[in-house]
Formats: sequence, C-alpha cells, structure tokens
Amino acid sequence: MIPRLGSALLLLTAALPSSQAAAQGRTTYCCTGDNGRQICSDVLPEQCYGKAYREVNSRGMTIKKIEAPLTPEQRAMREAEAKQARDEELRRKEEDRRNRALLATYSSEQDIDYVRDRAVADVEKSIKASQEKLAELNKRKEQFDNEAEFYKKKSPPPQLQAQMRDNDTDIKAQQTAIDARNKDIEALKKRYEDEKLRYRELTKARAAGRSATPPGADARPR
Repeated sequence: MIPRLGSALLLLTAALPSSQAAAQGRTTYCCTGDNGRQICSDVLPEQCYGKAYREVNSRGMTIKKIEAPLTPEQRAMREAEAKQARDEELRRKEEDRRNRALLATYSSEQDIDYVRDRAVADVEKSIKASQEKLAELNKRKEQFDNEAEFYKKKSPPPQLQAQMRDNDTDIKAQQTAIDARNKDIEALKKRYEDEKLRYRELTKARAAGRSATPPGADARPR
C-alpha cells in the first residue's frame, strides 16, 4: 500500500507545475452586459457579441481591449474625420510649398513690386489695343448710321444691315474684353499685395528664428 501511495503522490506532485502553468496562460473575456454588469468567461460570452470587450489574464490584468464594431453612422463619421485630416494635411503641405517657392522667387519686397508692375503693364497694353480697335469700330458705326440716314422711309439694304449688326457685335466684344482686363488688373494687384504681405511675415519669422540661435551655435542638424 505504502509504495503505491508514494507513487500516486509523486505523480500528483509532478502534475502540479503543468496545471499551474496552464492556469497562468488562461485568458478570460469580459464585457459589460445590457444590465450594466460585468460578464466574464474563458470563452467569449454570447452576451458580448457586438460589444466592446477585454481580455484578462489569470492575474486579473487586462492584456487587450477590443472595441465594439462601428455602426454605419459611426463609420461614416470616422471616414469623414479621416478625410478632413487628409485634406488638412494636403492644405498644410501646399501652403508650405507655396511659402518656400515665394522665398525662393523673391529676394525683397521691391522684387514683388517690380514683377507686379510688369504684369500690370502687359495687361494695360492689351487694354490699349482693344481701346484702339473699339475706337475704329465706333467710327465705322458712325459711318453706317450716316449711310442709314438715306433710308429713313424704307429699310436699309440687307448688306448694310448685316454690316451694322456685325459691327455692333464687335463693339460689344471689345468692350467686354476691356472690362475683363480691367478686372484682371485689380486681381493682379490684390494677388501681389497678398504675396508681399506673406513674404513680409515669412521673412520676419525667418529672421526671428535666426536671432533665437545663440551666437556661434551651429543650427545645422547633426
């Protein structure tokens, strides 16, 4: 009897470490039920389906958290937030690119004024050419009107009527072009004024960054 008992105790003792190891590796799944109480099991409880839950080890420590599946509304909101973040990042990169290009293009505010004046002068030349063309068309209109005076009691010949219509159409086209180019000048002035203000801010910020560097310090990255 005694030898058999000793063998049984030996087998039990040998089995204890493995059972303890199994207990240490056990994972428990817990979630909050509809009634607000915690539900836990060594397999995911049915009440936890579609809910957020956590995995707990044998020492009661949470080792992993799993979020609940998103509703269609939540998914749409997250996608909208992600898109907004991407758009904002693209906007920031584009602004950074424009700022770097601005600093690389001009060495002073006077450079911006010079480029603006040249651009405006080119448009003004175009306006002058249209004004000269418009003056010619108005002169022709006066000639056609004088010619039409001979036909007060009857309609002018079809050819004269066609010439008058075509001339009136050209007059409107030239006037429209002049008005559009005048708006272009205003847009150019505003654009270069905005660039000058941004250039001023960027150069001030760059100068402030340099003055913040201690004398003799090497600001280059190592």
